[in-house]
Amino acid sequence: MAVKLTEKQQQVIDYIQSRIKDFSLAAGEKLESESSIAKSLGITRVTVREATRHLEEQGIIYKVKGSGLYVGTHKKPQTKQQYQEVSSFDHQAEQAGKQGIRKVLSAAIIPCPTVQIAHALKIKPTEMVYHIVRLMSFGSMPVALEHIHIPVSIYNGFEFHEIEQSKYTYLERLSGKKVETREQDISACNVNDDNTAQLLQVDIGQAMIELREVVYFDDGTPFEYNISKINSDLFNIHQITKRT
Repeated sequence: MAVKLTEKQQQVIDYIQSRIKDFSLAAGEKLESESSIAKSLGITRVTVREATRHLEEQGIIYKVKGSGLYVGTHKKPQTKQQYQEVSSFDHQAEQAGKQGIRKVLSAAIIPCPTVQIAHALKIKPTEMVYHIVRLMSFGSMPVALEHIHIPVSIYNGFEFHEIEQSKYTYLERLSGKKVETREQDISACNVNDDNTAQLLQVDIGQAMIELREVVYFDDGTPFEYNISKINSDLFNIHQITKRT
């Protein structure tokens, strides 16, 4: 049954949709805060919140706790329980007229490779992790190489091919928890090994971006440590650190 909107709620919806259209905002770009919208329209924040909830259900926007409102995919989720992932990678691939492709190159169960990774994942250095190497491409053009580390203790029966689609949607389904926070460190680097250069189709010494991130479930459990080499000439990093 369709929800009947009040006149003021519809005013908020029209305002947000016009802002998205007038400023040509893309998926993942930030909107005004609820309090700012309320002030601009001279209505209560409660009314704005009720209206934005309706837009969330339609996939037109999404909220990041402690950060604000962001433009969504403009597609309605199939069910209320389905997690709707808004991916900067897919959006940028689409903008380039290409398909966003994620390919698992290798996967193995190994001892945690460094004390730093073990500390970040809150496991013992002797514990085992899934080590997954994944190549991200715009069509046939590689843009990022990921080394993903996930504690074996968190999962049972990990199907590596699943993360050639939506990694976090799969992990949420597998764990029964929600992905919430991404803690990221970004630094400049140069490609210094032949294998990485070959996979990313660049020369040795090519300047790149190295992204190190720890990802947490909504109960505070760290479940992924990811080290990525990114060709920032092709793929612009857009950070959204928290999703609800």
